[in-house]
Amino acid sequence: MKKIYYNILLVLVCGLFASCMNGNDGLFGDDWKVPATPDANLYGNPSIKETNLLTIAQLKAKYATEISTEGKYAQVTEPMQIKAIVTANDIQGNMYNEIAVQDETGAIFIGIAQGGVFGYLAVGQEILVELNGLYIGNYRKSATIGTPYTKDGDTSVSRMPRALWQDHFTYTGQTKTITPEVFSTSWDINTDAGKLCTIKNVSIKKGGYYNTTTKQYVDPYTFVKGESAYSHPDFSTSWYFNELPDGQTGGVQLYTSNYADFAAKKLPTGKMNLTGVIKRYRDQWELIIRTIDDVEVLE
Repeated sequence: MKKIYYNILLVLVCGLFASCMNGNDGLFGDDWKVPATPDANLYGNPSIKETNLLTIAQLKAKYATEISTEGKYAQVTEPMQIKAIVTANDIQGNMYNEIAVQDETGAIFIGIAQGGVFGYLAVGQEILVELNGLYIGNYRKSATIGTPYTKDGDTSVSRMPRALWQDHFTYTGQTKTITPEVFSTSWDINTDAGKLCTIKNVSIKKGGYYNTTTKQYVDPYTFVKGESAYSHPDFSTSWYFNELPDGQTGGVQLYTSNYADFAAKKLPTGKMNLTGVIKRYRDQWELIIRTIDDVEVLE
């Protein structure tokens, strides 16, 4: 009889503790509750709703002066949004503190003072950006959303604090594939800059870098087959092509940061197809490949 009584008492005590651990009003309260499933949106501001949408082309037209004039910028002071697809991020270090986004009308860069953004802003992800409170301008005439930034005496629009960025974007829940367009020198450097593209059937001619002291682009590097790397260890490097114009006006170059994962890798010696975002760098074109897989060697 005592054994039966003991077993019943044990069941009641276990039931009481189970109730206390799982209930809101039990002995241990919420501390013993099973954690709720984390919100799917660990980043961004889910309170942003699509209301005052502009296309990227409309945005660039609205702030054309600020985008085309170095040192000039404007703060957005009214509700205004863009919805676009991420086309490039910092996954292999060739882009730094920025992403490229594109819609059906054009493309623009967004400066973010944060590394590893590829972890939550993957290529193909669609985002909605609230521009009210942010700045529109340029970095060496490349259309950019961000905040004012001064370096080496030059003021531009560049990387915004990451907390500010988190408050100004949200996910749409959609992913889309942007098909790269074949680049042409007939493209309009004001409207087409920033787009995802492919430069076809080109080979390396010579290279150089931007001299921050003289504020001039110089190209002293001779391309040596089998020896020249994507980037010099001391300078982010740009390479011109045999098949396309070079020079600081109308030239087309391949840019590689000396911090890129593939910076020390040797350049292909023959023809290749290159995919990336085609950035405006003052009055020339600058292709930024995102990963080494953007390089298709033909020979």
